[in-house]
Amino acid sequence: MLSRLWVHRLIAVAALIAVLGLAHAAAGERAGLFEVKLGLNSMNKTDRATLWKRLDEYATVDALQEFCGKKLNLQKRTWAAVSPCVDVSSLRKVAAVFRAKKSEYMKAWETAHGEPEKKKLLCDSWQTKLSEYAKIIDSHIAEARTMCSVCVFC
Repeated sequence: MLSRLWVHRLIAVAALIAVLGLAHAAAGERAGLFEVKLGLNSMNKTDRATLWKRLDEYATVDALQEFCGKKLNLQKRTWAAVSPCVDVSSLRKVAAVFRAKKSEYMKAWETAHGEPEKKKLLCDSWQTKLSEYAKIIDSHIAEARTMCSVCVFC
């Protein structure tokens, strides 16, 4: 079973994507303001390491959810939530790493629990936790969307 600390770290990735680092100037000046988007390049080493660790944790849970028959559409929903305030190149890189990790975990779940009986046992044993994780992930995506929609710099 996953510890509460692991769950909290796991869920924070959506919010972390929304605050990828310090803003950098994008297209032109408007009325003394710069439109900016957040990006990976402005994150410090520690924040980047945290992002990749949490992204790995999210990919693990998303893969297990999908293996057990529930699609969270985590990548699509997170992209929609934060794209107004995160630069596209950073979003693409994060999305590519997420897809690769998720694919790796999907293969691992299938290899270890691909037989129908094993799959049913695994999914039944995780059903309650997976529901909790889905709710927490939903709230973090909503929080990221809100943070991005009120961004003064974006």
